[in-house]
Amino acid sequence: MAGGLSISGLSSGLDTKTIISQLMSVEALSQTRLKSQVTAFEKQISALQSINTRFSSITAAAAKVLPTTSLGVSTPGTAWTATTATSSSPSVTATAVASADARPGAVRFEVLQVAAAHSVVSGSDVAADATVVSGPPYEVSIEFPNAGTDAVRLMVGGNGTIRDVAAAINGDADLGMRATVLQVSPGQYRLQVSSSTTGSAGQFELTGLEDALGEEVLLVAGDDAEIDLGGGFRLRSATGSFDDLLPGVSIRPTTASPEAVTVTVTKDATAATTAAKNLVESVNTALAEMRSQSAATPATTSGGTSTKGPLAGDAVVRGTIQSLLSAVTGGGVSTAPAGVQLTREGTLAFDEAAFAKLSAEDPARAQALVTGLAERLSAVAKATSDPVSGAVTTAITGRRSTVKDLGEQVDRWDTRLELRRATLERQFAALEPALANLQAQSTYLAGQIAGLPSWSS
Repeated sequence: MAGGLSISGLSSGLDTKTIISQLMSVEALSQTRLKSQVTAFEKQISALQSINTRFSSITAAAAKVLPTTSLGVSTPGTAWTATTATSSSPSVTATAVASADARPGAVRFEVLQVAAAHSVVSGSDVAADATVVSGPPYEVSIEFPNAGTDAVRLMVGGNGTIRDVAAAINGDADLGMRATVLQVSPGQYRLQVSSSTTGSAGQFELTGLEDALGEEVLLVAGDDAEIDLGGGFRLRSATGSFDDLLPGVSIRPTTASPEAVTVTVTKDATAATTAAKNLVESVNTALAEMRSQSAATPATTSGGTSTKGPLAGDAVVRGTIQSLLSAVTGGGVSTAPAGVQLTREGTLAFDEAAFAKLSAEDPARAQALVTGLAERLSAVAKATSDPVSGAVTTAITGRRSTVKDLGEQVDRWDTRLELRRATLERQFAALEPALANLQAQSTYLAGQIAGLPSWSS
């Protein structure tokens, strides 16, 4: 009996607990079917999300090929404008960055000095708990002689100890400085202060600590990087890098040297080939994913089991596969001269040699063919995986709504089954005393009948 003591079948001899469990299994069949539907839809959602990810890769690959437009000006994709930068000396690093202005070229110069961050250390040792700032109030003045700014008055908390000074400097992010307390001998400390950035403008002078910490010792003088292009024409950089001296290239000297350094920028001949290859591979990956998720494999033997992907027979997937394949053959112009063709297996093949040949003979045509293909594929990707209106995105949204509805039905079945179990338990619990009473009556009647006199003829 629910909520009380129950001895199953004490009077009836029936295993009422097992009977109730079996009856509940029958009652729960509808809920079990609902749970199976939820599981199936969740697998479909996961499969669709995986497909969406593949189409995001197509979009990313196409973006490297497609032109961009800014302020009404169209610029070819990075696949066609990419450059590489090389330096003739290990003392200078040259890095090509994505830029519409990048052009092949070269520059020759000498590195007179590299950029450095200003750094000083206090001249005297002090104990950790010694007050090093006059006060209270404890105040330190910081001047930046090359920055053209006013001195900063820095208030120091605590007892004005060396650690309090370091905490005040580190606590003001606008200073662009960092302070470290160095233990130079047991119980004795000095304060090291450095600029967070390179350049002569980062030089500073601390005032108000001289009496306790002594005159500061210069470790490194903050300075700009400087190069000489010849004829006395010099350039300086506080950051240490000379960006866009050659458009689209960052040049950073790491060591001063009297030897001339040449930085050369050339067109990246592999960028377009890599971009076209990646575009083809992204399409093949998406096709493989969709076919795998929608595959239906029949049984190979009599009585065997067939297998189906979670999206077997899905119309959205079938239509998307066809759209991708049509994008390759569409446009009215064959991409075969650029090395891109549709195979008998329904995949794309990329012939690097054919692409390289066309790029050498007619680079404009090679660019036009691959760009046209990227435009068509990008359109399919948008129609498929657009976060609002994409076909796959919409399918995911619809299935999530269905899963939510089914989940609510499952929850309602939980309540219904709990009530049904309680009802069965009450019914079987009431059956026991009724059967016991019937058994008692039966025993009584049997006794009465046995006690009747026997009549003989």
